[in-house]
Amino acid sequence: MLIELKMKNCFSIQEEQTLSFIANNDKQLKDNTFQAANLTLLKSVAIYGANAAGKSNIVKIMKVIKMIVLQSAQKQRGLKLPLIPFLLGNDEEKPSEFEISFITENVKYRYGFAATQEKILEEWLFAYPNGRMQQWFLRAYNKKNDKYQYEFGSKFLGEKRLWENSTRENALFLSTAIQLNSRQLRPVFDWFFGKFNMSTISGFKNALDVTVETFSENQKEILRYLKVADLDIEDLKVEEKGIEFEQSPLKFSDHLKEFMEKFKQKQLKIKTIHLNQQGQPVEFNMRLESDGTQKFFEFLGPVFRTLERGSILVIDELHNSFHPLMTKFIISLFHNENINKNNAQLIFTTHETSILDKDILRKDQIYFCEKQNKATKLYAMSDFKDLKDNIDFEKSYLLGRFGALPNLGQIKDSNGK
Repeated sequence: MLIELKMKNCFSIQEEQTLSFIANNDKQLKDNTFQAANLTLLKSVAIYGANAAGKSNIVKIMKVIKMIVLQSAQKQRGLKLPLIPFLLGNDEEKPSEFEISFITENVKYRYGFAATQEKILEEWLFAYPNGRMQQWFLRAYNKKNDKYQYEFGSKFLGEKRLWENSTRENALFLSTAIQLNSRQLRPVFDWFFGKFNMSTISGFKNALDVTVETFSENQKEILRYLKVADLDIEDLKVEEKGIEFEQSPLKFSDHLKEFMEKFKQKQLKIKTIHLNQQGQPVEFNMRLESDGTQKFFEFLGPVFRTLERGSILVIDELHNSFHPLMTKFIISLFHNENINKNNAQLIFTTHETSILDKDILRKDQIYFCEKQNKATKLYAMSDFKDLKDNIDFEKSYLLGRFGALPNLGQIKDSNGK
């Protein structure tokens, strides 16, 4: 469960910006919140803003954090970290900084690091079992003597000095300790690995495979979602076929066949079943369905798995290829306590203003991105303290009440008219 994300000096973000899932005292739409570790948290957050305002950069930052946590221990010395500081000010030499607070296995954690492309400069982890803070480790680079200084808390156990000495300057201590079998850090690392998932505008990696696997395990649920979404699909047929090496004109050695068999991609044939005007079933190849239907089908697997596992799902441009009602439907799955039984969370960027509705989202669930002095600023609708209870969210946004709109100028001819 995500509590809060802080980010500074990365991509279009210059000063520290905060994306928070901590709900305020608003009594509206209580089904959009849940209780965890004595906190009231939001089930979803929407991020609005003009093109190039920085919405996608926030998603990229989440992806970069996850990538560094999962992969930095495998990096060879000298390889650069995938970080780009804010380049339109005087921040190129300053580190990028991130801190993320979350709950896993009923324990709250606060983890963060500061880094340049060349090295990790600071790293810290605090745990809060039973609500009491424990400092597990602090790491800081001392430029004067070109060495790292570590502080370990008494509650942090294991081969600390071995992990410290094994951590390269371009690797996280967390990642290295996990590689060297730290048991205590497993819940933290596993949260990044299995609970923090994201999609770009082009979709999820292996989404179709996930949906097919989910369909094989939960056919009734997937079909129910397809019907509720009014896609006119009565049933699905999925056939999986792999490469038949014997039928290939090329000759492969037994060893190569074994290798290719292990890593081959399955060929999927997906057919949708519709009823014709006479009520008879007719099969369609999935490729004949609309782009929106195909994308919705691909999304169903990752969405269903997120809801089932109580994970966090981050989607850039949720509205892309979807009808507005389809976007509302996906959001409603996360807000429905009978479906979202494990408190899964959704973060999404969008331009779809029809969901700016007080019957769908609370004020603290709506964030805006805006460029101010070349840098991205992130703020919530709930930051505007003078809003009336009956305010029309969509109308007020489109009228510029909250900013975060494109500033479109008029095109002039060669004579300046």
